[in-house]
Amino acid sequence: MARHAHLTKSEPLQRPKVGRTIMQGDTIQILDAIARVDDDRTPTRAELKRAIQHLAKAGKLSNMNKFVEASAELLQAHRLDPHNADTLLVLGNNLRHAGNVQAAIHVMEKALKAAGEDLELLYGIGLLAQDLGMLDAAERMYAMVIQRNPDDPRGHTALAAVKRGKGEYDLAIDTLKFAIEQSQQDPTLWQALGVTVAEARGADHARPFFEESLRLNPDYDLAWSNMGHAYSAEGRFAESLPFLEKSVALRPDDPDTRFSYASSLLGVGELEKGWAEYEWRLDRRRKDSVVFVHDLPRWQGEDISDKTILICDEQGIGDAIIFASAYQDVIERAGHVIIECDRRLVTWFQRSFPEATVHRHVTFRSNAKIHRHYGWLREDGVPQPDLFIPSGSIFQLVRGDVASFARNGAYLKPDPERVAFWRSRFDAIGDGPKIGICWSGGFITPIRAKGYMSLMDFQPFFDLQQKGGHFVNCMYKDAREDCRRLADEKGVILHDWDDIDRRDQLDEAAAYTAALDYMVSISSSPVAIAGAMQIPAITLLHKHDRFHFGAGVEPWFPTTDIFVADRPDAWPAVPCAAARRRAGERLELD
Repeated sequence: MARHAHLTKSEPLQRPKVGRTIMQGDTIQILDAIARVDDDRTPTRAELKRAIQHLAKAGKLSNMNKFVEASAELLQAHRLDPHNADTLLVLGNNLRHAGNVQAAIHVMEKALKAAGEDLELLYGIGLLAQDLGMLDAAERMYAMVIQRNPDDPRGHTALAAVKRGKGEYDLAIDTLKFAIEQSQQDPTLWQALGVTVAEARGADHARPFFEESLRLNPDYDLAWSNMGHAYSAEGRFAESLPFLEKSVALRPDDPDTRFSYASSLLGVGELEKGWAEYEWRLDRRRKDSVVFVHDLPRWQGEDISDKTILICDEQGIGDAIIFASAYQDVIERAGHVIIECDRRLVTWFQRSFPEATVHRHVTFRSNAKIHRHYGWLREDGVPQPDLFIPSGSIFQLVRGDVASFARNGAYLKPDPERVAFWRSRFDAIGDGPKIGICWSGGFITPIRAKGYMSLMDFQPFFDLQQKGGHFVNCMYKDAREDCRRLADEKGVILHDWDDIDRRDQLDEAAAYTAALDYMVSISSSPVAIAGAMQIPAITLLHKHDRFHFGAGVEPWFPTTDIFVADRPDAWPAVPCAAARRRAGERLELD
């Protein structure tokens, strides 16, 4: 029977086309290319020689971090020599680094069938499962790696990383301590212990483990990077910089290190250099990077007075609101501006930027990455863009120093009729200021939870009710149980309404917020909503934020005060006490 779906020697894969397919994350086309390989065919000696040539090219490209091009070469090698499981292993790793995790998993599984439970394959599949957030599956793979070779430190460090991702810090530390007892001279184990202890107990507790790793290998760039990141993650940006600078010098092309470096530079107020380094957030090798599926050239700051520019949306709702503070700058420079945003922001943004075209983004999640697609640019009535810029990149062009943020006024405009509606509702509560509060976010991870509070942590503010204030719920998730407990245990009423969805109806949430007199919140989208409309607010922070640029004030929102815990054990009591005094002054209730 003829194998119509299989490639023959006269049907080579088209490398440029395959490269574009990998770059765009098109898993189906990659899998189709692999499926068309005739696995039963015996390669000729000439084909084996050509396969080796492709493997050599792939090795050079991979060493240059050109993973897309390397993957295309490896696909060629696999077509020529389909029985080589090692080629599939290397292809899987390169696809993973290129950002196509789903295709990489398929390749690894194919290799696993060809080679059996090979140690490298088990480890590779574990990494891919971890990238996709499949932590239980990754844990099983790493346990098998340890079982087959307990002396391989990668199994222990990877298993500890999974435990850490689950918030199981003690188990992660125990895993690494056991491995270190068997191999005390391995720097990778010591630095992994440093990462885990830093996340669980703080940078100062972790520093001895990083230092031991560096004693064993002074040029271990990952240890330098992670020690710097440990301080940066606590908002101790100045302390982090020497470690990150050393890591950048050792491995200048690592995007995660460069992103941490950017955060610390911004955190100490070095905006010009910090914004330049912040571009590394877009590197496709970073897990959190966004893929923009279009071929538009990037705006680099040149004259655009006769051009149409597309501002591409990057991150979550809070960041989208913050980044919108620079959109008017672009509108004033461009012939026309197209603003891409979450569907929940379209009405609010269109009202706020009437000169612009505002369109919802079309987003797919593939290979654990967000992909923005732009078929909507072909719709009738949509102007055709000449250039694009990611929303977070505008600041490199228009906010070169902290003083340049002074122009930020109330740049987002709520619906005045809906503001009047909510103000009427709030007035019905009674006389006195209406104070919105938010104490937690909607997406909770072990890292994010460090900056969240319980409703009972707002105890210092509760006496404002006796002084004439009224509390209004600004959380965007179900808080009914918290509200009931607050009323039962403290006698404090947190007012809420069932006919508004503050997560999904953001234009309505903006009107709701604009009707308040004041807001007290953790760092979350509700306080960004308030700040963008210049509603007086307080942000409570468990650490310093890079976007405050070391200034000790909130540069984005002039009517917002920030109160920061200066050490972990001060959170949240100390900033809450200080913020309560400020709230009493501003509300004239003390």
